[in-house]
Amino acid sequence: MTAGLDLLIQEIAGNYFDDDEWRIEAQESGVNNTTRFVYHPTGTYVLRLYDNHRDMSKIIYEVAVLQQLQLVKLSFQIPKPVATLKGVPYVESSTGKIAVMFEYIDGERADLANVEQVKAIGKAMGELTEALAEVQTDVDSAYEPYYELYEVHPKVTREKLDSWLLEQAEGPMYKEIRLVRDAIDVLLNDIPSLCRLPMQLTHSDIVAGNVLVSGDEVSGILDFEFVTPDLRAMDAAVFLCELIRHDPEGCWSLVEAFTEGYSQTTRLQEDEIAALPKLILLRSLVLCIHFLGRQWDGVDRDHTIDPYLKSYAEVHNWLESHEEQLVAAWLGQWR
Repeated sequence: MTAGLDLLIQEIAGNYFDDDEWRIEAQESGVNNTTRFVYHPTGTYVLRLYDNHRDMSKIIYEVAVLQQLQLVKLSFQIPKPVATLKGVPYVESSTGKIAVMFEYIDGERADLANVEQVKAIGKAMGELTEALAEVQTDVDSAYEPYYELYEVHPKVTREKLDSWLLEQAEGPMYKEIRLVRDAIDVLLNDIPSLCRLPMQLTHSDIVAGNVLVSGDEVSGILDFEFVTPDLRAMDAAVFLCELIRHDPEGCWSLVEAFTEGYSQTTRLQEDEIAALPKLILLRSLVLCIHFLGRQWDGVDRDHTIDPYLKSYAEVHNWLESHEEQLVAAWLGQWR
């Protein structure tokens, strides 16, 4: 942790306590934001410093949804924002970066190789899907649906993306670039039909790193940063994409377990199930655009986009071999 970041975290934490009896530890963080654990006599907390953006409207919307979800009885916990000494649930730091502190949720990060945990994630996701369908807020959503590709990241406009893809077409990743270009063309044609599918509030980023488990049960679902109205089936597609990316060769038993768990708490319509392969590809495509934007924005300047392009190709190839099997498995849960 750099000295500058250390001082910034100390400044932010000072907004929550009127004493100096707290300490901060750097433990594991996600790829999008900076996370610190805060220990105080009143309890343990998790402080998130947002690195993706400095847009207060996005924070306000996330907090509003979380506050509404606190009123719903769920079998697992969700993040509960902590008020500052001034009574607001966020801090705008002296650098302009925004932070939110949450109550600590006990549990370990889910293991994508554990069939029982994956089944439990499916069950919890179905439960959350039902709960999010009932959430109403007076705040306008700040993120666009997945299929709005040119809204994924402010740095990635249609013109800039088209130009970049053209530049990369003769490079070492030309095969992957061609797949991405073709996928964009197909998606743009598919948008009218996708928009006829059921829409509701979605988490938008349920992956293993955002799920806590205790044994083989889900104890918490984290990171509602990207919560927004979207296609209802998108959350299921996001996690299916995660399973495929994790282990393209050996993920089928996990896909089946997730499908079984999900069907215990909610269900998709047949047209949503038929669209799952397209939505899985959409998730992988959006990951490419999102991290390309972070690279152009200077957040990930030391990282390359190549792993996400390679991953997109792997997901594409997996679906070419398993699309019919995947759809049949989901349809079989309700027939």
